[in-house]
Amino acid sequence: MRAIMIILIIAVVGFFAYTAFFSLTEEEKMVKALENDFDEAVGNFLRAGRTMAGTGLDTTSDVDDAVRRVKKAEQELQVLRSRLTEESAKKKAEKLRDKIREFSRKNDIDLY
Repeated sequence: MRAIMIILIIAVVGFFAYTAFFSLTEEEKMVKALENDFDEAVGNFLRAGRTMAGTGLDTTSDVDDAVRRVKKAEQELQVLRSRLTEESAKKKAEKLRDKIREFSRKNDIDLY
C-alpha cells in the first residue's frame, strides 16, 4: 500500500512538473510551427546542395523552393511578432528571427 502511494505521489509531481516546464502556450506553439517550417526548408536547401555537389544534377528548383519557404517563414514571423503578447513567445520569436537572419546571411539568401 505504501509503495502505491509513493508511486502515485511521484506520478502527480511528475505530471505537474511536465506541464509547468514543457507545455507550450498557443503563442509559443505558433512560433514553434514557424520554426519547424524554417528547419524543414533549411534541410531541403542543404539536401539540394549536397545532391548537386555529389551527383552534378541540377537542383536549382529545389534550392529556389527552399529559399521561398525561408523567406515565407521570415515574413510570417514578422507578422506574428507584432501580435505576440507573452514574453516567452517573444523571446522564442527573437531567437528564430536571429536564426533565420544568420542562415540567410551565411547562404546569401538575399541575393535570390
